[in-house]
Amino acid sequence: MERKDIKIERQASLLCGAAFFSTRALEEEGIRSLKLLDGGTGINFEQLFGDLYRDEAQKEGLSPEGFDNVIRNFFDDKKLSEDEKKVRDAIREKLSTRLGGIPLAPGCYPSGIMLGASWDPDVVEETGRALGMEANSYKIDCLLGTPNLNILREPRNGRFFEGISEDPYLTGEIASSFIKGVQERGVAANAKHYVANNLEINRGKIDEHISRRALEEIYLPGFKACVDSGVKTIMAAYPKINGEYCVKNRFLLRDILKERWGFKGVVMTDWDACDSKRGDAVAAGTDLIMPGPVGPEDIIAAVNDGRLTEDELNDSFSRMKELAGYCDRPKKEVSPEEYISAGDQAAYKAASEGIVMLRNKNGAMPERDTSRYILFDSEDMTDHGDGSAQVFTSRRYPLKEYLPGCRVNDYDAIDEDTVSVIVCTVRSGEGTDRDDLKMPGKTVETYEKVAAKGKGRIVLVLNVPGPVEIPSSWEPDAVFVIFYPGMMGKKALADIMTGKISPSGKLPFTWPIRYEDTPAFLNYPEGNICNYGEDIYVGYRGYEKRSLAPLYPFGYGLTYGETETVSVLTGRDTCTYGENIVLKVKIRNNGPFEVRQVVQAYTRTPGRDFKELRTFAKCTLAPGGEKDIELVIDTRRIVFFDEGSGRMIRKNGICEISVGTSSRDIDHKIFVRLTGGDGEADPGSHMTILKLRKHEGLTEELVKLIEASGSDRMILENAVRYDPSKTVSELYPELSKRFDDICTLHNRRV
Repeated sequence: MERKDIKIERQASLLCGAAFFSTRALEEEGIRSLKLLDGGTGINFEQLFGDLYRDEAQKEGLSPEGFDNVIRNFFDDKKLSEDEKKVRDAIREKLSTRLGGIPLAPGCYPSGIMLGASWDPDVVEETGRALGMEANSYKIDCLLGTPNLNILREPRNGRFFEGISEDPYLTGEIASSFIKGVQERGVAANAKHYVANNLEINRGKIDEHISRRALEEIYLPGFKACVDSGVKTIMAAYPKINGEYCVKNRFLLRDILKERWGFKGVVMTDWDACDSKRGDAVAAGTDLIMPGPVGPEDIIAAVNDGRLTEDELNDSFSRMKELAGYCDRPKKEVSPEEYISAGDQAAYKAASEGIVMLRNKNGAMPERDTSRYILFDSEDMTDHGDGSAQVFTSRRYPLKEYLPGCRVNDYDAIDEDTVSVIVCTVRSGEGTDRDDLKMPGKTVETYEKVAAKGKGRIVLVLNVPGPVEIPSSWEPDAVFVIFYPGMMGKKALADIMTGKISPSGKLPFTWPIRYEDTPAFLNYPEGNICNYGEDIYVGYRGYEKRSLAPLYPFGYGLTYGETETVSVLTGRDTCTYGENIVLKVKIRNNGPFEVRQVVQAYTRTPGRDFKELRTFAKCTLAPGGEKDIELVIDTRRIVFFDEGSGRMIRKNGICEISVGTSSRDIDHKIFVRLTGGDGEADPGSHMTILKLRKHEGLTEELVKLIEASGSDRMILENAVRYDPSKTVSELYPELSKRFDDICTLHNRRV
């Protein structure tokens, strides 16, 4: 029999990283080392090279700065010294052997925000498959950040572009499809950062004060969707949540993730997110401490001193062993041609579906004659963000390559027939937040110089990580936002501008007129505490709650067609919680272009004074064509956190369903009564006097009951004046049952 202390040591060692992006092997258990790497937008060369070849480069006498230059300019001989070229060539030879004939050129795919802007789970799944194929080729077992689904709460966030949406439902739908695609190739997907990694400022120290209601309704649902879709790994975030670091937050990791949701995979730390008390992290629910090399000493000590139980250690060990077994399953081999073709196709499709047209005055676009285009500032375009999302590849070309005959930075050529394309590029990345949402000075200078000509059309292309403030004095003829579109983004943009395809992206967040309008504006931290004071009113919820108009609403995006939602029908006027509400929607394209349109359904449910996205569908419409589509609202997901009872509840009453093409462009409304909800959500003796007064007629009914029974009416009057937080049952316990009966009749009538 194996000695107990040896068993504990072996198990503990498997939970500790061996290298910066590698786990430990455990030969006695037949467990090999696993390779982890950031790959949500493609293989991160900096990480891969650093893990595989940094020591070798140093032996060759190359400085760390020289090695970094090799990584960043791997495909550009002009920027490498002779010594750097030698190291580059050696790396190329070794990687070529590792890849077995696959071209040494990773794909660069659209960022998470563009996948969200596609509003197309099928396209996102295809992107995931391409990334999974690439990971297999590079011998990567787990792709980190597939997906990154932190809610787009604060637009200054340096990693805003990595997230999917400000809305938890859209986030969950897109994230689930991404995971399905990656894991279809036998690669472990990784959902990060659990939970609420919504800023880069002081991310390793920040303590985020978030209400339980906001956690349950906004920040957790996307991760719950990932668990339901079978994600193999989840990365715990850097920040503290309500005083406890995520990697040691037992409530988040063990109580919610593992016990309530039943997550069976591996929870890993973000890199260097765990201090020396690693045993405490494992006890809380963390299964893998990264990066390596780190030792298991504190995990062993935690078992010995009672901080960590043997059952908890066994659980984490079993999860790591299960992950290793999953990663060892046979993978489908791909040819070099398939690798390149599938990647290019997926990157192009995701970009073409995710580019959003915000403005098209008087049908200024498309323009098919490419000789009319003059490109300004286009050479500085970026395909990816900085940090862990960066991808260096040779599979990218400038915009001018896709617009034959166009001119570049030629102010003298501007005339009545030209289209001036001004590219605004804003760089953003991991480790720091943006100072503001202002346009770069270079873009302002270029725009004003072009506009001063007073000739031709002006197209503004926003190559940005998120929203920017567009000066109100500007009147461009068209505006496109391409975010960080990946290696095929410029081709997709050119095809949209020339009318080969119609734009079909929709904003996955609300675009403000100015930064001060954003719901989280007053809550940007000045120190190590961040109060999520906007609570559940993130994004469009906050704008609607404050009756504040954005520049462009959530879900907004134009096409070259003229679509209209002709009709919306449902076969029922009452629905019991647990059943689906099925909407039959007829949509028509009155324009001359084939278009892709997203039909969106929002609910305003009992007790809510704002809309929330519940379902959507993207469809193709031929010129002049009609299509019948079906939208399904799962009423099991219409739940709200009740702070009084400390649990999720469902409220009975009238549900308003709005159908349209954005959160504000609503074409039809229908009404369905929801029944079978939680009793305490209905009016009754359990309700406070303050809340009761919001239900028309019930206060009068209570007064009649008090007078008819001979009870003291002044008890009610004093409560109204001085303590309306009292409940009816507290004030009149003898009348509770009779008042509940009155409320039941009232609920049936409403």
